[in-house]
Amino acid sequence: MLADHVGTIVLEDGIARNAPYQLFSDAQFAVLLGVIRVCHMIGRIAFPLFCFFLVEGFLHTHSVKRYLLNLAVFAIVSEPIYDLAFAGSPVSFLQQNVLFTLLLGLLMLLLFRQCGNRLLCVFPIAGLTGLVSFVLRLDGWYYGVALIAVFYLLHDSEWKRCLCALAIMFLCGMNYSLEGIIDPYFFAAAGSLALIALYNGKRGGRGKYFFYLFYPGHLLALHALAACWIIPWMWSFYS
Repeated sequence: MLADHVGTIVLEDGIARNAPYQLFSDAQFAVLLGVIRVCHMIGRIAFPLFCFFLVEGFLHTHSVKRYLLNLAVFAIVSEPIYDLAFAGSPVSFLQQNVLFTLLLGLLMLLLFRQCGNRLLCVFPIAGLTGLVSFVLRLDGWYYGVALIAVFYLLHDSEWKRCLCALAIMFLCGMNYSLEGIIDPYFFAAAGSLALIALYNGKRGGRGKYFFYLFYPGHLLALHALAACWIIPWMWSFYS
């Protein structure tokens, strides 16, 4: 996630779109675009991991209400920072941050549990949740909703979970061809499943609030870096 956001906020929106044209040769600018692409590919690993561990948190939390409250509070706190980092304004409705996607996914899982995980209930709930994510323009949209549903419903069958997750990555990436399968973004996202397969089911360190705070904190730091330091430094160096 950090690599992806460095690529977007600092390298792409901060440098590639604002640096004077004469600052780079064509070859140097091509290298910059290549680095941005690599950052985005690395970032594709993160989102499936978020979805997977949201499900793990739901299955093991002592209080779903507190889990919902934490996500809701940090989603709201993060939104103006997210908008500032990606849209240049503290208020933007172009897209909402990923914590809202995870919050919506958690509500979906709660509804799944309430209806006993029956398929006749699961499909309409998942479909409605995906529609809401699309209408509200949440980061990850129905891709995140579908992954969360698969990781939950197929939690006890690793190979089925993996195959369905791969299908979702393929379909939601709009890659309906052989080229889509070998697309580096698809390959990077699929790589997250290898990391998930290594998960031993045990709880890690007790630093959950660090990760909640890291999300808005790193967005604010990257925006400040791009807006207040990198561009003026580059311009003075060029001048």
